[in-house]
Amino acid sequence: MAQQTDPRLLSILKDLVHIDLDAITVYDAVLKRITVPQLEQALMEFRSDHLLHVQQLNDRIERLGGEREPPRPSVESCERHGFTPVREGMSIEELLTVMVEGEQITNQTYEWVLKEDWDPETRALLDRNFADEQRHLLWVLMASRTRIWARQGPAPSAP
Repeated sequence: MAQQTDPRLLSILKDLVHIDLDAITVYDAVLKRITVPQLEQALMEFRSDHLLHVQQLNDRIERLGGEREPPRPSVESCERHGFTPVREGMSIEELLTVMVEGEQITNQTYEWVLKEDWDPETRALLDRNFADEQRHLLWVLMASRTRIWARQGPAPSAP
């Protein structure tokens, strides 16, 4: 039987699902425009992390007595949450700037969410997800600052 949780906390978790869905939408748009293998590989891995977050958060919401959030990412939701839209013709540098901004939004959101008083299992899940978000942001910042798409030789692997 699912345990009952404060409806406000369930609402926060549902909002977090939507932030991860928005991140997936941005990743999808950027991945359609990236042709640099080392960037593509890392971004695909990070997109998979966001998919996993959505699944795990929905599982947790359900165990806490709430209803799962349907995975319906949308451009409108992205814009509402402050994600920069991806436009046709953006350079790799501009696309990575969009990724940095998006990962900053997810990091800030997880940081804010973690200020709440969560049960130990939910706290552990949120801590793991936040660690993923921090890793994503650090890697995308490094890729942007070092312009790895313009260098010869092997690129650093995603952490």
